[in-house]
Amino acid sequence: MRILCTGDLHYNIPRSREATTDLASKVLRRGGDVLILTGDTASSDPHYFSECLELFSEFRGLKLLVAGNHDLWTQNGENSLARWTKLLPSLASQMGFNMLDANPVISGDIGFAGNVGWYDYSFRDENLKVPMRFYRAKAGPGRAKRVEYMKHLVENKDDLLTLHFEITSAWSDAQHVRLTMSDEEFVELLTEKLKTDLNRITAKTKTIVAVIHHLPARELVWYRGNVNWDFAAAFLGSQRFFDVIMDNPNVKLCLSGHNHRHAEMATEFTKFISVGSTYKKKVLMEFDL
Repeated sequence: MRILCTGDLHYNIPRSREATTDLASKVLRRGGDVLILTGDTASSDPHYFSECLELFSEFRGLKLLVAGNHDLWTQNGENSLARWTKLLPSLASQMGFNMLDANPVISGDIGFAGNVGWYDYSFRDENLKVPMRFYRAKAGPGRAKRVEYMKHLVENKDDLLTLHFEITSAWSDAQHVRLTMSDEEFVELLTEKLKTDLNRITAKTKTIVAVIHHLPARELVWYRGNVNWDFAAAFLGSQRFFDVIMDNPNVKLCLSGHNHRHAEMATEFTKFISVGSTYKKKVLMEFDL
């Protein structure tokens, strides 16, 4: 079975559109049995999500995707959970895609399962010693000091170091994702869903491909030694997805996106690959299973 995989197409962003269109043409020329998109297809405006998927309408194989965090960005008072469970699966189906967040899929003798993944700050750089409240606020102390409604996080606090005020980065999910639960609770929901989906197909196939938008293993994270980047590493994924996958030796391949950097690692049974598309350069990977 020939599997083509790409992701982080970010089709709503003008500088990504031409590269995505060129990649779609390459996919159609190459052909294959399965096409997988690893998330962040577009963003809050669902028009771009559908328009991007339509680029692959002539692909004759099975088409699969998972949501990315940008796909959960909301507009007009939307709820991200409703978008994830209802709107996105419906739009994907209309464009001929199966959204693995909704249900796992078996094609031939290979199973596919996955979802958006998320973060619980287990990838944070503990050497920075940033208090947990800043991860939950998704803003570094330097940013919080400059923003009126966040100043309470830094005022009269004795757990902050001079270094912390150099961290001015912020994670935009704070403004655009509307969950009815904490990030940790969402990870709990998603890991339980992944475990259930893997169990559903394990008895039917000995080879499973898992697809998680966020990184499922700390070893895939690039810590640069830059305080702003390394603060943001906390939002790249959760080690709990790795634990779920390791409990199922039928998972032979795990594909992810999100960090816009190619990375690989392997365990006894499973190869983990972060695809590595950027806003301007889209990566197409091919696997024969």
